[in-house]
Amino acid sequence: MGFSENLQILRKKQNMSQEQLAEKLEVSRQAVSKWESGSGYPETEKLITICEIFDCSIDEILKGKFSEDSNGDKRQYENLMNRFSKGIALAIAIILVGVTIFMCFVGIPGTEEMKEKYGIIGVTVLLLFVVVAVPIFIVLGIEQENYKKKNPKLPNFYTEEEIEKFNPKFAMAIAIAVMINILSAIQLIFLYGMKFVSEESTIPIVIFLGMTTISVFIYVYYGIQKTKYNIDLYNKISPKLLKEDDDRVGKICGIIMIIATIIFVINGIVFNLWHIAWIVYPIGGMICGIVSIIFENKENK
Repeated sequence: MGFSENLQILRKKQNMSQEQLAEKLEVSRQAVSKWESGSGYPETEKLITICEIFDCSIDEILKGKFSEDSNGDKRQYENLMNRFSKGIALAIAIILVGVTIFMCFVGIPGTEEMKEKYGIIGVTVLLLFVVVAVPIFIVLGIEQENYKKKNPKLPNFYTEEEIEKFNPKFAMAIAIAVMINILSAIQLIFLYGMKFVSEESTIPIVIFLGMTTISVFIYVYYGIQKTKYNIDLYNKISPKLLKEDDDRVGKICGIIMIIATIIFVINGIVFNLWHIAWIVYPIGGMICGIVSIIFENKENK
């Protein structure tokens, strides 16, 4: 496959007419038509500009082989990102469900000996949920990395209409998630403040964590879905940089959550503060979120 065929494929993938490409290159439409028919060839300066427009190298456009099935490429990318967004959101939700169940066990009344046993059962259940969630992170992470290696550059699949159609859904989803967060905090303050439950009761905390699980799922799912439409960001991030940043964020967040667990266990066993020590987990999660945002902003620059 030569230059003429590659130029046609790249132009069509960008939903660009010959006239539009000619305007960008400041040449006539007939010149572009000659290039695509193989009866003409652009000057070096124009060839460099063409490569800049389609984000490819001179070697790729001259000797490479681009896929004509842009719809197939789009479906493959969408399937990958949809699996990734659902899987990551689900994995995080699984861990939060484990924390919620743990708090249910901690709140069961009984003797000190029984409470200790329930606490051990709760920790065991939590760890089992973590064991289920971790492989999801690993499999999806490897799948995305492999796709990125095979497809370091993608054409802009999405039209402005498709992006504008998604934006209201994203705004509504985030608004609902925020509302759930606020309601979860209100019930926590109300039930404890009005003395409807004792200070040792974990019922408001369980409700809070359950509602937080729902809101976090929404945040993560729609956050990744919004990233899906940002093809320019995808093309800026090399597979190596992506892996290095993912590894770095993973290690930092791993250390944060280990520290959170140590604090949680010490406060529970030494000071018997099981009913309040759980707060270290959402705090640790927020810190991890801040770390991820910092690295994402670095990638955007």
